[in-house]
Amino acid sequence: MKYAEDLTSGKTSLVKKAAKKILKERLTGYGALLHQALVMEIDKPKSWESQMYIIYAMAATNCIDEISYLKSLILRNIPTPVTYRSLALAIVYLENSEIENLSFVYESLESNNFSQVAGACAAIYMKKIVLKDDDFNKIMSHVTEPKYLEHIGKVTNPFLFILAASYLFSQSNRDKILSFSEQFDVQLVKDIISDVKKGKDGKRINFF
Repeated sequence: MKYAEDLTSGKTSLVKKAAKKILKERLTGYGALLHQALVMEIDKPKSWESQMYIIYAMAATNCIDEISYLKSLILRNIPTPVTYRSLALAIVYLENSEIENLSFVYESLESNNFSQVAGACAAIYMKKIVLKDDDFNKIMSHVTEPKYLEHIGKVTNPFLFILAASYLFSQSNRDKILSFSEQFDVQLVKDIISDVKKGKDGKRINFF
């Protein structure tokens, strides 16, 4: 396999480069090697980029067998917020590969971990999950809390992912979130609103 040696080299720079290539090219069959690489990288506090690309590669190449391992990692005291976001995104992304499963989304919302909530909401958007009315209302009640809206201009804001995904939602739910969003004088929000009104994904806040 083309990137096997780099992934198992133990050298963060090589691991990161290999994981980025696997992610970009959507190369399958690397699940076990990505797992091995993450085991080596996860305890390196300064290796958040390599961790992120490994985790994203797992999600993008449908490494469903890694869900349990990723869930075990998110329970650890990891010092880098990006890693929490990446883990939550990958878990929700992979758990929705075949059937809709929002259990980890709700678990993340209850965690009060901004990065974890952002990752879970990003997966809803990136996996094109069409929220039912009840799920939409429950998730909106969380992501519109003041602690999240303080950071409305950040591309990692949980609310923005739900807004960006709303082009797929029912007309009534789309109208609700668009009406709520009009209060924000932030260019990124305005751009996403414009995309949603056109019924399209502007791909402004994709992670991969």
